[in-house]
Amino acid sequence: MKRTIAFAATLLLITLSVSVFAQSRMTEQQKQEAKARFEEYKAKLNPSEDQEPKVQEINSKYFEGLAELKNSNESKLNKFKKFRTMKSEKDKSMKQILTKEQYKIYTDFQAEMKEEFRNNRRN
Repeated sequence: MKRTIAFAATLLLITLSVSVFAQSRMTEQQKQEAKARFEEYKAKLNPSEDQEPKVQEINSKYFEGLAELKNSNESKLNKFKKFRTMKSEKDKSMKQILTKEQYKIYTDFQAEMKEEFRNNRRN
């Protein structure tokens, strides 16, 4: 049970990672919709007990990097390049841990979040 809760929290962070810079601009309704989508995503992904701690470790490392990146004084271009590198490394690690079906769910969800981020930036 503890692992499931910890994994759920970690996946929520994944959900929010794509829109990390726009998070403060989300309305309460958008946040509720994101949480609902996350719950649906988590149910579809259905990770094993062996996968949960590995995914948590990957996400912890990723979010530590995002926090450092957000607080750095680098140019936006350099931040963006580092963000892309970090995201790529995270995706490679997730691909090694998840099954093909789970990884497809993961990438589909990331694409959805990216599109939502783009739509939010336009508004």
